Amino acid sequence: MAEATPGSNRFGPFIVQEKLGGGGMAVVYKAVHEQSGATVALKILRGSIAEQPGMADRFKQEATIVNRLRHPHIVTVHNYGVIRGRPYMELEYMSGGTLAQRFKQPAEIGPQEAVRLLRHVASALDYAHHQGVVHRDIKLENILLDGRGVASLADFGIARLIDSTHLTATGSIIGTPLYLSPEQANGGKDVDSRSDLYSLAVIAYLLAVGHFPFNGSNALSILNQHLSSPVPPPSSVNPDLPKALDAVLLKGMAKRPEERYQLADTFVEAFSRSFNDHQIRSTRIDLWSDHSGKQMAVRPITLPGESAEDWFQKALKTKEKYESIGYLKRALEIDPLHSKANRLLFQVEGANPNKKQEQPRQTPAPIEPGDLEPLKKVRQERKRSPWTYIALASFMLMNATLMLVVLLSQGQAGGITGFFDTLRGTAAPVLSIEGTRIADIPDIVLTIEPIKSEMLRTEAPLSDVLDTGRVHEYRFNAASGSEVDIGIRFFSSTAHNIVENIAVVNPAGEPSTQVCQQDSIMGDGADLALICSISMSGTWRIRLLGIEGESTGAYVISMIEF
Repeated sequence: MAEATPGSNRFGPFIVQEKLGGGGMAVVYKAVHEQSGATVALKILRGSIAEQPGMADRFKQEATIVNRLRHPHIVTVHNYGVIRGRPYMELEYMSGGTLAQRFKQPAEIGPQEAVRLLRHVASALDYAHHQGVVHRDIKLENILLDGRGVASLADFGIARLIDSTHLTATGSIIGTPLYLSPEQANGGKDVDSRSDLYSLAVIAYLLAVGHFPFNGSNALSILNQHLSSPVPPPSSVNPDLPKALDAVLLKGMAKRPEERYQLADTFVEAFSRSFNDHQIRSTRIDLWSDHSGKQMAVRPITLPGESAEDWFQKALKTKEKYESIGYLKRALEIDPLHSKANRLLFQVEGANPNKKQEQPRQTPAPIEPGDLEPLKKVRQERKRSPWTYIALASFMLMNATLMLVVLLSQGQAGGITGFFDTLRGTAAPVLSIEGTRIADIPDIVLTIEPIKSEMLRTEAPLSDVLDTGRVHEYRFNAASGSEVDIGIRFFSSTAHNIVENIAVVNPAGEPSTQVCQQDSIMGDGADLALICSISMSGTWRIRLLGIEGESTGAYVISMIEF
């Protein structure tokens, strides 16, 4: 999960218990606040999304919008913040899951229960619209249930304040195809509250009839139907339904916004009255079956028997960029924590971490006052303790981790070859020499040519991702007699023996590791402090070699000179 390597269950003050769900923008977890003991839902912005322009602003806008909406049927946002560069929201936990999860398998629902759920959502919508907020993504997945079956509206991630500047460019399609109003499907810029009412009518149709009014094999087909196809009258699909329901749902899904109901409550009451004095059995909700003989419902992206790793491997094998992106996104829908898929998607989409000057600068998360206390103590003892430099390097690396928003995969770098190498424009990684694995060759870090060489400056941490068979090199200028501290910290579960894969080279081109005292910063083998007494003036070099299971993944390197 965010800020933690796979297998970890901590995110700041929260103990994470399980994943509840996720979309293209964020992942939601069930968690317990360590201090209060309260069970909450943690919504955390994906690492691959956080660097995209405007996405962090959109995420913060959701928190801002929901914070001003205090309603019993709108999921409450308790807190918003940033932990080590990753924005998150602390939300009210809804133990009943989503309405979509209730119908994950075909299930029955009676008209009375359908009306009850619709009234809850309608109440939330009318309130939000009165507050000037348009949700724009009303769907089963965004209706949550508590333990008593009470429904609440969630996920205002693409909501818009009616009087605010659009965060979405004109002409783009926002929402989920199965529920989109015609004006949304057309990419219109004047989407208002009546678009939410159309989506609510789609849900009402589903609950009454048993399936969506429009479905198809692809999104374009569904959008075209919303734009131009007449809504199939409910009673023509299910003769057991009252004829009065036809007029209600056809009006609720009218193509022209002005012809629809103008209030959600008015619509639901009309829906309820249509069942008066009509005997009907429960409706069987089946989201994924073929009902027309020609069209098929849009199925979930996850296919039986295909894991995230399967999709990741497909991405590695294809030579087509956009096909690769599609495979990677499918992998991340199944497993948002798949670090290799996250890293490769980030690079395929054009943000190569080796090109630092092309990456947008991130604003580091604020450092709490309490975080500085260990450093203050170290400073007081600086003249008395040789461990001062190690403590300084540790603190420096803690700060440097804030730069890793871009590279915040949980770090399982590995053999990404073929298409990945083409993107980098470099030679294939060196995995063996004359049949001998590089891991078994002494001092191999001095033999392999680096694919990058970058100047390292004091108190200016640099970060990157190291792959198996690659060497990264960092240069720094130092005068004879000075002392330089180099701190290196890996952030992956595949780095636990980096000492063997690092070399220090003096200005004469000779290995000089012996001039540096080596100490672990954190004691986990994924970090190293080199306290170097410089014996020769000039340009020194630090080389890092990637070895699978020892020194691969995201890392940061820092320098302090005394």
